[in-house]
Amino acid sequence: MKSITYIAPHKTAFTVAVVVAIASLVMMIPMILMFALIPVEAEGQGMASVFSVMMIVMPLMQFVFAYLIVAVMAWLYNLVARRTGGISYESSEQ
Repeated sequence: MKSITYIAPHKTAFTVAVVVAIASLVMMIPMILMFALIPVEAEGQGMASVFSVMMIVMPLMQFVFAYLIVAVMAWLYNLVARRTGGISYESSEQ
C-alpha cells in the first residue's frame, strides 16, 4: 500500500485551473459560433457586446475560482492527512 500524505497546493491548483480554463474555452466555441449566426439589430447591440465580453471573461473567472478552491482543498487535505495518514492506494506495474 502507498499513501498520499501531501498535495502541493500551488502546483495542483494551477494544473487544475488550467484544465478548467481550457475546458471552458472549448465549451465557449459553440456558443461563439451560435451568437455569430444570430443577426444583431441596432438596438440589440448592447446585449451582443455583453455576451462577447462574458465569453472572454468566463474562462478567466473559472481559472481564478478553480485555482482558489483547489488550493484551499489541497491545504485542507494536507491538514487532515497529517492526522489520518492520507489516502491509501495500490498500484501495479503492467
